[in-house]
Amino acid sequence: MTTDRSPSEGVGPTRAQGPGAGPGELALTDPSPRAAVVASLASTLSRAVALGDEVAARVVHEAIGRLLGLPVTPEG
Repeated sequence: MTTDRSPSEGVGPTRAQGPGAGPGELALTDPSPRAAVVASLASTLSRAVALGDEVAARVVHEAIGRLLGLPVTPEG
């Protein structure tokens, strides 16, 4: 049995949820330098895990942890 339906356009954003970045995309905001480094390291961590390099993954994981544990300094 077939029906003549048009393709779904998906669900639009609600007031509580604005249009966010799609899968694999970064939000279009101006990240702090530290946030940019953490994002880069997260990508490197994913790659190390995918390649099965446990040592590299462990080192990058530690670096991310250290960056996230540092106090935030004002920019300027």
